[in-house]
Amino acid sequence: MTILLCAPDFFDVRYEINPWMDVENTPQTLKAFSQWRNMIDAIGKAGGIIEHIRPHPDFPDMVFTANAGLIKGKKVVLSNFKYEERQGEQPLFEEWFLKKGYQSILLPDEIHFEGAGDGLFFRDLLFLGHGFRTDKESHKMVAECLGVEYVSLELIDPRFYHLDTCMFISDEQVCFYANAFSPESLSAALSKLTDYVCKENLSIKISAVSESQATNFICNSLAVKGTVITPANNHGSVFSRAHVCDMSEFMKAGGAVKCLTLTL
Repeated sequence: MTILLCAPDFFDVRYEINPWMDVENTPQTLKAFSQWRNMIDAIGKAGGIIEHIRPHPDFPDMVFTANAGLIKGKKVVLSNFKYEERQGEQPLFEEWFLKKGYQSILLPDEIHFEGAGDGLFFRDLLFLGHGFRTDKESHKMVAECLGVEYVSLELIDPRFYHLDTCMFISDEQVCFYANAFSPESLSAALSKLTDYVCKENLSIKISAVSESQATNFICNSLAVKGTVITPANNHGSVFSRAHVCDMSEFMKAGGAVKCLTLTL
C-alpha cells in the first residue's frame, strides 16, 4: 500500500472555506510537524510505503493530498476545486501524476469535484459525496472514467463537507455519521452496499458513530493493512485494531489522517 503525502512546510489557516477554519485560531507549526511525522511513523509501522509531493508556499491546504484526485489503477481523475484558494493545486498534482506514469483525466471546468475527499471505494463500488464541494453532476462522469459502479450520497451538515469526514471505508468495515447525510441517500447507499456484500459473499462490519466521535474525526481515519490509524481517542469498539495519532493542528483546517493521505 503506497500513500502520497505533502509535507506541512506551508500549512496554515489563511482563509475560511469550511466551518472548522478560523483565521484567529491558526495551527502551531512545530506541533503540526510533530503530528505529521507521528502519522508517517504509524503508517510505516503498519506496512505502508510513503511517496511525497513537494509543497508550494501559495497553497497551505496542499498538505491534504486526498483532494488531489481519485485514483483507480493508473488512472487519476483530477480535482476541480470549488474554491479559488485551492484551484492552483491542480496543475501541481497533475504534473506529479504524469511523471509517475498515470493517465490524467480532467472533468469540464464548470463541474466541481474534490477527489478522494468525496470519493471512497469499497472494492469496486464507489461511494461519491455531493452537497458542499463536489457537484452531483460529476458522479456519473467519474464512475464512467474509472469503469466502476457508483452510489451518490448527499451531505447536509457543513461540518462534514467532504465524504471522508463522515464515512470510513476499509475492506473489513464501513462506519458513518448518519446525521451528515440526507436520510434518503444514506438509506439507498446502505442498501446498495448490503446488496454488493451479499452478492460477493463478503463479511464486513457496518456501524454508525456518535456525534462526539464524528466531531473527533473518527471517520477521517486510514486503514493500512488491517491497522486503523485514527485521530479519535474515543474510537471505543468501532475499530478492533487502532493506532491513535493526535491530529489537533490539522483539525483546525478541517482535516485529519485520511485528508492528509492519498492511497495510490
